[in-house]
Amino acid sequence: MPLGSLFQSIYTKMVVTLLVAVLPFYLIVLQINRSDATGVRDGVAESVRSQAHYYLSSLETELSQVIKFQQQLSASPELDTLSNASEIMTNEEKRQAVLAIQRQLIQLQSMSQYIADTTAYLPDLGTMITANQTYRDISESERESLQRFVRPSAAALIEEKGRLYICYSNSYLFGVAIPSFVLTIELDRERLAAAMDRFKYNGVGIAALFGSEDGWRVASDGSGEERASLLRAADAAGGIGPTAVETLHTEQGDYLHYSERSAFLGATFAVFVPEKEVLGKLKANRDRIRYVSLVSLLIIAVVSYVVYRLVHHPLRKMIVAFRQVGNGNFDVSIERSSKDEFAYLYRHFNQTIRKLQELVYEVYEQKYRTQTAELKQLQSQINPHFLYNSFFTIYRMAKFGENDNVAQFSKYLGEYYRFITRDGAEEVTVQEEVVHARTYTDIQLFRFHDRISVRFEDVPEALARMSVPRLTLQPVIENAFVHALEKRAEGGLLDVSFLLTEEEAVIAVEDNGTGLDDTGLEALRRKLQTAGQSGETTGLGNVHRRLRLRFGEKAGLRLSRGALGGLRVEVAFPSSNR
Repeated sequence: MPLGSLFQSIYTKMVVTLLVAVLPFYLIVLQINRSDATGVRDGVAESVRSQAHYYLSSLETELSQVIKFQQQLSASPELDTLSNASEIMTNEEKRQAVLAIQRQLIQLQSMSQYIADTTAYLPDLGTMITANQTYRDISESERESLQRFVRPSAAALIEEKGRLYICYSNSYLFGVAIPSFVLTIELDRERLAAAMDRFKYNGVGIAALFGSEDGWRVASDGSGEERASLLRAADAAGGIGPTAVETLHTEQGDYLHYSERSAFLGATFAVFVPEKEVLGKLKANRDRIRYVSLVSLLIIAVVSYVVYRLVHHPLRKMIVAFRQVGNGNFDVSIERSSKDEFAYLYRHFNQTIRKLQELVYEVYEQKYRTQTAELKQLQSQINPHFLYNSFFTIYRMAKFGENDNVAQFSKYLGEYYRFITRDGAEEVTVQEEVVHARTYTDIQLFRFHDRISVRFEDVPEALARMSVPRLTLQPVIENAFVHALEKRAEGGLLDVSFLLTEEEAVIAVEDNGTGLDDTGLEALRRKLQTAGQSGETTGLGNVHRRLRLRFGEKAGLRLSRGALGGLRVEVAFPSSNR
């Protein structure tokens, strides 16, 4: 059934009515559930937001104090003397300076639980001092890391080889290119991760710190697979930036997450909470609503099927029968075993179709007989007006002793009249019609061979086998001779060409006659349109009418001004006529 008919069906309208009756209740319950979910989500969002902000503020405050002490340590006279004047110091002075610097590094380390180690690098001396170890040489890998430590960064935290550092050097002072010392604070990632556990939502989910510059991350304790899945999902989403509470889809399920950025640390703190822990009960209620909805739809489907069997099916059966009748098939009969209203309609439908079939047959037979009589009448009107000219031509040739021409001319004349007067089929092939037309032109050329030339294209093989009413092409050529070419003193030309497409076949007759203006061409077209409406018709109108009777309204003659300058007549009929 077409889509338009489907929406206009009574059955469809009944089903839609039932759905519309149930839909408001479903939407109300669904809206209540959604409202509850929104309230819970907003509450969780506020709780997570406040905890994340508190953690980030606390971490910034604590590390800012550490950084201040680190900067104060850079002004230590022992560090300045050891890094810039070690050549003039005695070994004891160096030892005392190292011990003093190490005490300050230990003090710096004790300022925060998140500090794993503090280090003072002395690149010129190739040595380093740490809070956990004594004075020693800088290794090759540590020397490479110094390039990273002295590079300017807007963030307080930088990552190097999987470790987090807070760095300070004097390379920015007085345009110094190579620093004389570098102070680093290494943060303890495990303690940072452990501290984040306190800021998860009700002890569930995962909290993580994401670096903005280096892509580093520190995540709280939790299931290794859960944490890996969250980090993969964060990478797939293009990283974690500051945002309101949103949903993140992972392999482990959906998570609500909130993130807040710290420009000071160059990091973003994010908290991930499993949706099932927050909205689990509400989702369970939503699932129950879906189950009830499915049951309701099932009931509607059962009721709709019953209605379909009782009403729509027999009604559709009658619609199909009407459609077949509309397509011209009157051999239609529909039956119904039950004795309901549809049985009554079916019985009277069958009676109506039988009566209609009788009437259609009578009308069709009458129309056929009328068209056949009209066709015979139109064919009988084709009388060769050039008969007396033909006899005069024979007389002239006989008088001058042109016996061969008399014989040939008589042969052409005999073939011509045999074709137009013979009984039998009302139609001939295009090839036969072309042969007859050439015979006619050969007769005419006995009179006008010195003034008129005739050119016939070869007939395409597929077109040659098609059928047309007898005497279709010759009257068109005769019209060209009588009205266009006979009056020319010389240079007359008649061209006959053929065209075959998927839709139609065309035989074109074109002359180079003069005197046809736009007014005359329009008058000829009007005569074609009124051909056969009143009185007799001959010539082009005769052919046009016969083609219309045979092939329908798309067939007939088309008139236009040709490329040769005269009239172009196209004899057109459907190419399906094979």
